[in-house]
Amino acid sequence: TTFTRRLLCTLDSPGMDGTVLALTSTLVLVQAMAKDMLDFGPTFVRSHRDNMNGQYPFSSTPGGKLGLFPKQYRDYPGGVESFDVYTPPMTTLYSQVWWKPLAPVDLPADIVKKYSGRGMAIVGWEIDQVRRTSDGDISVPISASYNHHYGATISGAGTSFRKVTFDGPHDPRLKDASKHQAGCGKMTWDQPQYVIQGPELSPRGLPTRQNLQSGNGGEYRKTYHGFAPGYALVVDSPTSLQVTPMQIDTWNRDEMNISGPLPPKFVPGPLPRASLAGEGALHSGLLECPMTTRLTKVVDSSTYTSVNQGVCDETIMTFYECFQAAVTVLGLDVIARNETGKEASHPSGCSAVAVGINRFVAFFNEMASNIACSVTARCLCPKDPTPFGQATGALLYHPTNQSVDVGSGKAAYFQHKCASWPSTNLLEQKNPTCDIRYYRGGQWACKHMWSLLDADQEIPWTNRPLVFHHKYRFWVQPYNAEYHRALSLGEMVGSALLLGSPWEYDVPKCAPTVPGCSMVDGTWIHTISGSHLGRHTFVTLNNHCHAPTCLSTSVYACSKGTALSDCNATNGKLICETRPVYGGTGHPGISGTRFDEAGYIAIGECMWGSSQYGLEVPPDLDGVPLHVVKKANATDAHYGEMSGGQPWVIMHHYADVLV
Repeated sequence: TTFTRRLLCTLDSPGMDGTVLALTSTLVLVQAMAKDMLDFGPTFVRSHRDNMNGQYPFSSTPGGKLGLFPKQYRDYPGGVESFDVYTPPMTTLYSQVWWKPLAPVDLPADIVKKYSGRGMAIVGWEIDQVRRTSDGDISVPISASYNHHYGATISGAGTSFRKVTFDGPHDPRLKDASKHQAGCGKMTWDQPQYVIQGPELSPRGLPTRQNLQSGNGGEYRKTYHGFAPGYALVVDSPTSLQVTPMQIDTWNRDEMNISGPLPPKFVPGPLPRASLAGEGALHSGLLECPMTTRLTKVVDSSTYTSVNQGVCDETIMTFYECFQAAVTVLGLDVIARNETGKEASHPSGCSAVAVGINRFVAFFNEMASNIACSVTARCLCPKDPTPFGQATGALLYHPTNQSVDVGSGKAAYFQHKCASWPSTNLLEQKNPTCDIRYYRGGQWACKHMWSLLDADQEIPWTNRPLVFHHKYRFWVQPYNAEYHRALSLGEMVGSALLLGSPWEYDVPKCAPTVPGCSMVDGTWIHTISGSHLGRHTFVTLNNHCHAPTCLSTSVYACSKGTALSDCNATNGKLICETRPVYGGTGHPGISGTRFDEAGYIAIGECMWGSSQYGLEVPPDLDGVPLHVVKKANATDAHYGEMSGGQPWVIMHHYADVLV
């Protein structure tokens, strides 16, 4: 800053005996004096409110020191202003998914007026999910409505949100729209979206919009959404906020009182057959989006044939594809019914079992069998099967006759979901998420208003909808070009560190021969890894993952020039490791609060900044090979786990314009 430069010049001027001061001591002095000298003007109203969600857990970088960072936003140097914003309501029934853009809402009028014609520096924000009642806001437990992820955009000077409907997955407008409505790797293109129109920079050279999607899954309420003092998201003349949440209704209306005291003990409601949540699980199997019998697979890159002797060269892997193959080969009119079971007397995989003259049962055998194909039990086999990971297609939802079952449509299109090594080793592990033929559950099996119960299960408690909002609390300062360093969401500028497909993957139930599995201190651990070339300078890094399987994410930096395929945890230097904090474990950051839900997580992010706050200097990772290692508890299998590093960065070609 100008103040810093003048002080350093004074220390170095003739007659100054203090020129021998160490640079580190000088910087500490500068930081302390700057804190006292910050003045945001006469209209600035310093907030004295507590954090909306209490204190937060943090993850220290290897050379950092915990305990020195401000525990309350109000304690930031120079103070902060705060204001609250509520989204429009969301309404769900048990088992339903909400994944639809909410209409934009105006920021408080006094805030819009105060920051009109000037920049707002957002130093942090908090989020809760609440029911608004006559007695005030009541938090909705994450065990009652699971936030899978959210995307949010704040807009400002010269811009506005426009509601558009796209023509299909190849609409050229999707490319720009996805920059601001990313949904953990995909956009629900067949639903109306709110896109920003207007310039990206104001006449003052400041950003006119910012994306707020990080730490944006089930951890979002107790994961810190903020930056070290002196860093901020900058928006010129902010006016409105638009949010696109993905929520899954898991609330057992009969057994869980969500009106208090909070949190209630979790009790599961009805679950589909494909749920992986075992007896006594602390989470609902719905939150992993298991594929249900309301779905079928449309595998448009496969053809099938029937075999009446021997066995298939390659078997069909799921009943969803089996039933599609039966219709394709035999025709719908001759299929008496579809069945799934475990029968030692039937061939493995998919077969058409004769039950009359030209009448068949399409049967998917869930157990391995040595029974050969026959005239009475024809095997249905892939013909010239597409290599693993290259099959294309989609999941199709079939609503039942129940009036409240209003889901419809196809999920996002499967096409080369998983990157090849060295980006990730999912293809090498043959992870089911990479190929629609093997896919059994995850984000692709969830869409707006889809029910996650099987077709023969009615949606219960239809007279007890859950109506709730997302509530945001923003902590801001007037933008000061000599103090604030402007940041960008790394996901939007090529800095995200993704190991999934691009985000999600399945955690297998481990055994000695399962790829990626190892026994560590009596617990089965599943590991995936990959390498990426770093971009820009990192200021924070949140490693997004989900309960109940996430254990850790570690990021290593290798020397420039190291081939990505050669960068690993041995020759790289650890720069960030995050381990989620689980509810019910007594952690001081969440113990005894309404967020202390057993089996659910908060994630302390890695943060860089001033040593005054126990932080290391932000690392310039542009062109640096980065190796990411993700570990998960694999005692049981889980669909749709996430692995995505979400950094906030100083852009090399952009920062000088803003600072």
